[in-house]
Amino acid sequence: MNLDASVFVGIALILFLIGFAGFIKSQSAVRMLIAIELMINSANINFAIFALYNDSTFVLGHVAVIISIALAAAEAAVGLGIILSVYRNHGTVDATDFVEFKG
Repeated sequence: MNLDASVFVGIALILFLIGFAGFIKSQSAVRMLIAIELMINSANINFAIFALYNDSTFVLGHVAVIISIALAAAEAAVGLGIILSVYRNHGTVDATDFVEFKG
């Protein structure tokens, strides 16, 4: 069965919308990071599919995916470190409480 690229783009769109809705609706900083990771993974799916269906940019698409995965891992490590530090100092990771940390 030969699948068209639009099927994969549709799956990536659904994944992005789930991540966006999760980011908007959640109050926990950890859930927000997970939602951001979903959005990054949907972009990776698009990079890989466009690279597969466009032979001239095959290597560039996969390089972009690898760089994006490395940046997402670094973002998750730094984000979780910040969240752990905030939790140790303030006892909560509720995003609505972050407003008082300004200034």
